[in-house]
Amino acid sequence: MDASDGIGKLIQKESPMQRRNERRNVRRIERRNAALRFFGALFRYKALYFLLVPAAVSSLLFAYLPLGGLIVAFKNYDIWKGFFASPWAADYGFAHIIDLFRFKPIFDSILNTLLLSILNIAIGFPAPIVFALLINELRKGAFKKTVQTISYMPHFLSVIAVIGLTQMFFSEYGPLNDLLSLIIPGRARILYLSKQELFVPFQIFLGLWMSVGFSSIMYLAAITGVDPQLYEAASMDGAGRFKQIMYITLPGIAPTIIVLFIMSIGGLFRSNFQLVFGLQNPFINFETIDTVIYKYGLLGRDYSRATAVGLVQGLIALGLTVGANYISRKINEVSVF
Repeated sequence: MDASDGIGKLIQKESPMQRRNERRNVRRIERRNAALRFFGALFRYKALYFLLVPAAVSSLLFAYLPLGGLIVAFKNYDIWKGFFASPWAADYGFAHIIDLFRFKPIFDSILNTLLLSILNIAIGFPAPIVFALLINELRKGAFKKTVQTISYMPHFLSVIAVIGLTQMFFSEYGPLNDLLSLIIPGRARILYLSKQELFVPFQIFLGLWMSVGFSSIMYLAAITGVDPQLYEAASMDGAGRFKQIMYITLPGIAPTIIVLFIMSIGGLFRSNFQLVFGLQNPFINFETIDTVIYKYGLLGRDYSRATAVGLVQGLIALGLTVGANYISRKINEVSVF
């Protein structure tokens, strides 16, 4: 055996280790370059990142750290024993979650929440789109700005203020009953807010009144991004305003509509707690998931059951959002993530 054969075999034996070392060196260089890019961007845009610090700290304190408290849903929580000393619930810790579908008030609250959310999506989601399209068709600048300003104002009222105005307007001796008594003498005065059948319409109407104007801002911003030359070409081809809306404006803002719809699907098991709770009275029997969590969790001190309700509510909302996002990405190639 000559020397060249020995060297060849030595190289052949060492080549796998050399390849591993080379791959390790490449990964080390890639990590170093990524770190350099990250810290370079951090230093270059340090002022912008500094502005994110309060939001990041708030998210950490109020969104991520409280997740540890979800262990209460799997225990018979005793406030004096704390998280870890409290005994585990029956059925391997899932007793409170199983009871959600056996406990009638909670099951009814789920149905009521679904009813409100479906009606809000069916009525409240298209309303800002239609309103934005109508605003976009206005040509007089002063009138257009006036309408926009008036429509935005209810959004800046607190929910409690809206409830107070509603109670005053629809009370037994409020403006509505006074007006109807003048038109129809001898008419009996009606306590509108005590009517069970009017509770859901009040929820939908007040929610719509407070949100439709402000929510239209995003759609108006999306409409401004549509190429004006498309409208000019459509007009030259004889398309009227309605056809331009149907075939240019709506397809142009479709990505915005889809993204906002995906986000609204995540709130299918949520309701406006302040509005629902504020309009409740001894004549109204209508509970939602959020009011049940408040009454059983805070007022009734049934922390485990209330936490279980909130946990299931959050998991369902997450699943709905991910599912809607997946379907949208497959069909329209538009998604939030």
